[in-house]
Amino acid sequence: MGKQKEFYDKPLFSIINYITWLLLGGLYFILLNIPLIFFYTLTSYNASLFSIALLFICLIPFGPALGALYSTMAEIVREKDISFTSYFFNSYKTQFKSNFKLWFVELLLLTIFFVDFQYFYLNMSSSGLHIIFLILGIFVLILGLYAFPINCRFHMKLRDIVALSFYYSIKKFYITLLKIIVTLIVLFLVAKIHALLVLFIPSILCFILTIYDKPILLELEKKSSVGTLSASN
Repeated sequence: MGKQKEFYDKPLFSIINYITWLLLGGLYFILLNIPLIFFYTLTSYNASLFSIALLFICLIPFGPALGALYSTMAEIVREKDISFTSYFFNSYKTQFKSNFKLWFVELLLLTIFFVDFQYFYLNMSSSGLHIIFLILGIFVLILGLYAFPINCRFHMKLRDIVALSFYYSIKKFYITLLKIIVTLIVLFLVAKIHALLVLFIPSILCFILTIYDKPILLELEKKSSVGTLSASN
């Protein structure tokens, strides 16, 4: 028994575990986003089939899947060990409603800002109004980088999640910059690397962002321990 424990504690075994978890996370995330994959494939072959309404519908599963991935990566960061498949799908199920609600609001705002940006850019570009909607869209995306980790860890109202996301995006501005830089690098790599390696990308990104979120979540957990917040795990 001691030899078995010693084997599981070896760095090589830990590395294999992490590689497996990252691969499984990416695979499950992609499987839960088959509608989005379908949309991407469809419009890649025929750009004239692009539709904002269809894209909106295909993006709906993205939020709950992202929430489950965030929850699972956060558990790995905290505990260093996990029954990955069981934890991922349990998180997907138990947090589906809250992640869906959060994502639907974010997706709706992004869609509105995109439509407005497109309209003013194509019809009134000299007015510069399209820049306002571009900034608003980026702002919503930045809030999302904080909202999902907070939502996956604590039970609270949507407005409180948004308020905390806004607060920490400014208070921890250096973390916000790091998140933006890492996300942009990952998006660049997605366009460059082999298709098979893309399976690792969602998990790697969420894992890195979760590490950046660790001091924020610890701060919120301290508030939770004195009854200010309610932790979900």
